[in-house]
Amino acid sequence: MSNKTYAPGDIVKLGGIEFVVLDNNMAGSSAESEVLFILALKSQGQSRFGNSNNYANGDLRDAVCNWLDVLADSGVDIGAIKPRVLDLTTTEGYKGYGSIEVKAAPLTMDEARKYAEVIPNCNEATWLSTGCCAVASFTNINGEPDIAVCSKSYGIRPAVVVPTSLLDPEDD
Repeated sequence: MSNKTYAPGDIVKLGGIEFVVLDNNMAGSSAESEVLFILALKSQGQSRFGNSNNYANGDLRDAVCNWLDVLADSGVDIGAIKPRVLDLTTTEGYKGYGSIEVKAAPLTMDEARKYAEVIPNCNEATWLSTGCCAVASFTNINGEPDIAVCSKSYGIRPAVVVPTSLLDPEDD
């Protein structure tokens, strides 16, 4: 096992997919393994958001769950991915969607703002997991937040919390 320490902005691989490190100080870090919050560098497919802007009940959540299955098929121990709690409060403050615990999901608008300085622009527009009014939020190819009707299809850019021991070995 490597004793490497990762910094926000570093690029790592998980299941052969490149991710950017957003945070290297996640709860659950221990002497054995640092725990990282990482975001897919590129879109991992496309999906509609769903019939409403409630991520918990939408097509986008189903698509991310399917992506996790593909990640597992590539040999990643999905059980070792740490759950994270998504606060689904909309940008105008509606709290009726509550929060959910997930193994993988697009960033919320709050997370996208928090980590904006280290998130590289993507190759396409990608959904966020929170909405605004009756629409859903996404980031455009310049990394700027925007909104769209939930029936549109945009990219899927999952974020996960993982121990560094789960990462692919680095190439020499």
